[in-house]
Amino acid sequence: MQLMRTIITVIVMGTMAAMIFSLRSELAAEKAKNARSAADDGGVYVLCRFDLKPDADLADYTAKTLGVVPTVRAENGCRMYTLLKDAQTDWEKPQRFGERTMWMLEKWDSIEALKAHLETPHMKAFGPTVRGMRSGSTFHVLETVKRR
Repeated sequence: MQLMRTIITVIVMGTMAAMIFSLRSELAAEKAKNARSAADDGGVYVLCRFDLKPDADLADYTAKTLGVVPTVRAENGCRMYTLLKDAQTDWEKPQRFGERTMWMLEKWDSIEALKAHLETPHMKAFGPTVRGMRSGSTFHVLETVKRR
């Protein structure tokens, strides 16, 4: 009877080990598949550069811009909407634009989602509140380079 229990235990443990190994392999394959699809998940990126006038209140500009961020992030099709500035590093190489240059890095599901964003009431209201603080700006719409 003891021998029978030992054999059954070995069979059950072996089966469980095989199932765990199989599940780990499936999870690893799924993770690799998701990583590939995340790298090529469509959508468009936007990179905006905003140069502020010398007399513009940097804190006011930042507060107004950060104030609209949560509303934009809640829009349909918005994957990312982030205000950026130069990072402080001890490297000599990075080109620095200075504290009066701000960047907005965005990602949208599609050009259509981006166009809809630009027409929202909150963006139409926000633009005039900061436009006079800027000496210049650029607006770039970008897409992922794909192998052919």
